[in-house]
Amino acid sequence: MATAAGVRPRGAGRAQLHEVALRLFARDGVEGTSLQDIADDMGVSKAAIYYHYKTKDELVLGVIAPLVDQLCEIVRDARQYRGRQARVEAVINGMVRLALDSHSWFTVVLVDPYVVRLLPELPGLRQAWDQLGEQVIGPDGDNLMAVALLVFVTGLAGSISKPPLDALDNAQLRGYLTECGRRLLKVRRRSAPHAG
Repeated sequence: MATAAGVRPRGAGRAQLHEVALRLFARDGVEGTSLQDIADDMGVSKAAIYYHYKTKDELVLGVIAPLVDQLCEIVRDARQYRGRQARVEAVINGMVRLALDSHSWFTVVLVDPYVVRLLPELPGLRQAWDQLGEQVIGPDGDNLMAVALLVFVTGLAGSISKPPLDALDNAQLRGYLTECGRRLLKVRRRSAPHAG
C-alpha cells in the first residue's frame, strides 16, 4: 500500500512496475491500459507510478528498453561468425529464443500501435534493428531479404500468440520457428524438426 503522501511502498520497485505494466499491456494493449490500472493492480497509488516515470510514454519506453539490450546481444553473437550462413543462423536462433523466452515484450513491441508510435523515441532500438539487418541482408541491401527478415520477425510475434500452436511443446515450436527462419532467410537446412 502507498502512504498518504503517495511514496512508493517498500518492495515495490521499478522491476515490479515493469512486470505488472507489461502483463497488462500484453492483455489489454498499451492504449487500453491506464497508469491507474497499473497502480490498482500493484495495490499502490498512481503517485507511486509517477515516482518512477513522469508520463505513460516514459513508462512504456522503460518497459521495452530491455528488448534493445537483447537485440544488441543477438547482433554481437552474430558478428562472431565470418560467413553469412553462420551469422544468419545466429540471428534466427537469437530471435526465436527472444520470441519464446520474452514473448510478452516481443509481442507488445512488434504489434501494439501505441508502441510503434513511440519507436522513434528509442533510437537504440532502430540502431539494433539496422545492425541485425546488416547481419542477414549484408552490404548489398537486398530488398527481398529485407522483406524476408521483416516477415520472419513479425511472424514470430503472431506464431507465439496463436492458439492452434498451443498443442506444440516449447521444443517443437522452437524447432519449427527456426526452420521457418532458415527457409525464409535462405539458410541451408541442417535437419528438419520432427513432428511430435
